[in-house]
Amino acid sequence: MKYLLVTFFSFITILVFSQIPNGYYDNAEGKYGQELRVALYNIIKTNVTSISYSELWDAYPRTDKKSNGKVWDIYSDIPNGTPPYEFTFITDQCGNYSGEGDCYNREHTVPASWFNDASPMYSDLFHVLPTDGYVNNRRSNYPYGKVGNASWTSLNGSKLGSSATSGYSGTVFEPIDSFKGDIARIYFYMSTRYMDKIANWDGASFQNSDLSSWAKNLFLQWHQLDPVSSKERKRNDSVYVIQHNRNPFVDHPEWVNDIWGPTATINNYDFVAYLYTTNDAINVNFVNTFDNLTIKLFSIQGQLIYDAALNNSNNLIIPITFNQGVYILTIYNDQNIYTEKIVIE
Repeated sequence: MKYLLVTFFSFITILVFSQIPNGYYDNAEGKYGQELRVALYNIIKTNVTSISYSELWDAYPRTDKKSNGKVWDIYSDIPNGTPPYEFTFITDQCGNYSGEGDCYNREHTVPASWFNDASPMYSDLFHVLPTDGYVNNRRSNYPYGKVGNASWTSLNGSKLGSSATSGYSGTVFEPIDSFKGDIARIYFYMSTRYMDKIANWDGASFQNSDLSSWAKNLFLQWHQLDPVSSKERKRNDSVYVIQHNRNPFVDHPEWVNDIWGPTATINNYDFVAYLYTTNDAINVNFVNTFDNLTIKLFSIQGQLIYDAALNNSNNLIIPITFNQGVYILTIYNDQNIYTEKIVIE
C-alpha cells in the first residue's frame, strides 16, 4: 500500500550531496540577502584558475559528456526522450554549418557582446556551454525569456520569438523546460561572480550591479520549476576540478531565495484547497476553477516523472505509477505557483 506524507515548505532543497570541499562555504553560513551575495562573491572569485577560450574544447569532454559519451547540448537534447541528433566530441566541432546537427560550438549563455568579449567572463566554463552552432547563431545575443509568438523553433523545442515575459517586450530565446533551471542558476552565478563588473555590461538581463527586475523574476520562476539535476551537480564538480570555483546555487539552491527573494515564485497556499492520496493516486483540489495550469512531478534527482496540462477544472488526479521515494510537485500558471515535497512510501 502506498500513502503520502506531505510537508509544506517555501522552496526545494535537493537532498543529494555534491563533492563540496570541506569548509568551502563556511564564510557564507548564516548570512542572507546582499550580505550572503557578497560572501559568495568573495568565495567564488578567490583562487580561480581561468582557462583560455581554446581550452574550452578540451574541457567539454569532462564537463558536458552524456552517459553515452556524446556531447550534452541543451539546445538539442531531449531528457527522457530521443534527441533529433547528437554530437561526437572533437569530430563534430564547428566549423561551418548550414543547419541544425552540423556541429557544436561554444555558447556564451550571457552573450559575449554584453561584456565586450572581456576576460575572464569570455571563457568561464560555468556559462560557456557546448551547443549546436546553428541554434547558437539563431539565438544570437538575445536574452532568455518566455516566447509568446515563435518565429523559429529548434528540433528539440527551443524557441525564438517575441517576448511574453512581463517587463520585457523585445525578442527572446526560450530553452525547453528541462534546462530552464540550468540557465537560471548560471545567471545567478554570473550576477554573483561578476557583481563588481556587471554595472558596465550591456544586455537587458542586467541592470546596475545585479539582474534586471524582469530577468530576476523570470529566473526565480525557472529556478523553482526546474530543480537542480544530477547533470548540474556533476558538471559543478567537474568545473571545480578545472577552474577551482563552484556555482553555489547548484550546491545550495535555497540561497537563490535567500538573496533575491521569492517575489515571482512565492508559494500561493490559497491556490490549493487540499491535497490527499488514495492507494493509487495523488488528488489535488483547488479553491477555484483554473485555466492553463501546468503540472509537473519531479524525482528528487530532478527527473521529470509526470507532466500534464489542466484547463477549466478544480481537481487534479495523478496516478501513482512510480516507485517509492521523494518527489517534488509543482503546479503553476501565470498568476500562481504551488510547490510541494511529497514522500511516497
